Amino acid sequence: MQFSGKSVVLTGSGSGIGRELAADVDIAAARETVGLCASCPGDARAVQCDVSDDAAQEALFAEHVRRHGGVDIAILNAGIYERGDFVESEGPGWQATLKVNLLGALVGARLAARAMTSFGKPGVILFMASAGGLFPMPIAPVYAASKAALVHLTRSAAPTLARRGIRLAAVCPQPVDTPMVQTMMNAGFELPETGASLLTAARVSEATMLLLEDEAASGKLLMVHVNGKFYTWKPPGFRKSLVPVERAAAASGAGAPGAAAERAALAAWARDSIPSQGRKLQVHRLSTDFRVATRIVAERVPAASELPPGHVLVRRAFAAINASDINYTAGRYFGSTADAEKRLPFDAGFEAVGVVAALGPDVKGLAVGDAVAQMAYGAFSEWGVVPVRHALPVPSPAPEVVALLTSGLTASIGLEEAGRLRRGDTVLVTAAAGGTGQFAVQLAAQAGCMVVATCGSAAKAALLKRLGAARVINHREEVVKDVLKREFPKGMDVVWEAVGGEMLATGVHALARGGRLVVIGAVSQYAAGWAPGALPPGTPELLLWRSATLTGFFLLHYTHLYRKHLQRLVAAWRSGRLHVALDPTPFRGLEAVAEAEDLLLSGGSVGKIVVQLSAEAPPRGDSSFSKL
Repeated sequence: MQFSGKSVVLTGSGSGIGRELAADVDIAAARETVGLCASCPGDARAVQCDVSDDAAQEALFAEHVRRHGGVDIAILNAGIYERGDFVESEGPGWQATLKVNLLGALVGARLAARAMTSFGKPGVILFMASAGGLFPMPIAPVYAASKAALVHLTRSAAPTLARRGIRLAAVCPQPVDTPMVQTMMNAGFELPETGASLLTAARVSEATMLLLEDEAASGKLLMVHVNGKFYTWKPPGFRKSLVPVERAAAASGAGAPGAAAERAALAAWARDSIPSQGRKLQVHRLSTDFRVATRIVAERVPAASELPPGHVLVRRAFAAINASDINYTAGRYFGSTADAEKRLPFDAGFEAVGVVAALGPDVKGLAVGDAVAQMAYGAFSEWGVVPVRHALPVPSPAPEVVALLTSGLTASIGLEEAGRLRRGDTVLVTAAAGGTGQFAVQLAAQAGCMVVATCGSAAKAALLKRLGAARVINHREEVVKDVLKREFPKGMDVVWEAVGGEMLATGVHALARGGRLVVIGAVSQYAAGWAPGALPPGTPELLLWRSATLTGFFLLHYTHLYRKHLQRLVAAWRSGRLHVALDPTPFRGLEAVAEAEDLLLSGGSVGKIVVQLSAEAPPRGDSSFSKL
């Protein structure tokens, strides 16, 4: 960055690092600084401002903009430390530390960003944080907390500001030889982490200038060590930051009694009702008519002593309805009709949640009473013998959890792997109020994308607006392709397509340059036999000229990603960040599965359709569920 002709707002410049910075910035512009030379030829001014006073900062920035026509650089350096012991000290000293170090810097950053944005000029905002914001600082915990907040604010806000042409970064020095630090040391504060060594303000100023000059420093955290060296601080990766907590350790912590009681209740629900015989749905004839294809049959439920090694007995609580159920009953997932005929009869259903009722030999990692999910054929059954490797631990056997399986995983993995979703994308989601579409809408919106969603009723449109869709198109009231052409002339970066037929053609023609269309299904064609369809004329040429892609996504090809994405989805649901919309129609028992399939194919469902398989639902403890 060239400093000549730039305007700079620098807080905390009365002494220490701030004074050194003021000198460096003006030296870089061939100017002497205020405080060093009263006859500065440049337009440099010293202004008294309490950064903990929002109005005072607003006046400061307004006057600076009036005089200089904007703000090019803001270095937010003002800072104080807390006085006294963290527990025993009296008075508001610690609050002042937060007001100056954190709130003052935050207000200054917002004012600087607004000034830069209003004039449409790129700019740089630098926080003077601290190594105490990267590592524990027992001698001044409130000061450390304020600086740690600046560190995380830098990491979190930098991407948003970068899209506006503003670079946000932070300098994180170890203790510096400034009046503030000297006062701390004179008051008896020790610096064991640095061996009583101190940095010079000049060295910190050099680091700051380095960040200012680095055009690629958005979000960068530059640590200045007391040895004088500079280090880019990078936080550990997500996986390295997480250490699994073993069940035994967790049981001794807070909340363990409630969790233990809930688990005991689930164990009793599953274990105390094991019958000698259960029921399941089997496919006896290949057909897209679920009633014609299936019937309920009895099956023997093995005793615990009869379970094979590495298997568990699961009492199933809820199963989900999927559009692909009738593809399965029609034999489309077996390579050929002849191969499917040879396998008759075979068990139906793709996914369910339940509770472990008994353990076979050599089972590790699961216990009776644990809630598990299963994504394997045969889910439409009251009991199941499941290999441990296929039993996915979940926090509860809730209907919301079963909705997160095929539907949630398809959206989560598909958008990431096939859609290559990027912040700022415009995303079209078809059949958006269904089991999978609802998650695609939310995940795309939460990733910083503009979501356009299609549906077929006012109730579905209302749901999609609540889930974060920026534009909802009811295809029964508006022509989708006309809306897209009129309101989104630049096209769609991602098209998430589940309908097929005419909607697929609309999606292809709506692709932007570099757009990605992901086909996850063709629900409009399933009941009629899903005959091979032709792509819209000119599709290869359109993809070529727009550098676009047309990609299929089949969830079963991504089994290695199930656990990671399911953990992410469940965590988002339990924290309230992800809403699970369930169709309100109650379906209970295997006898209701065919009726549930009919509702799905009618297009009248809103959200995921779930069937309660057990006669009575499992106990639902408050500790396992987010309140949605």
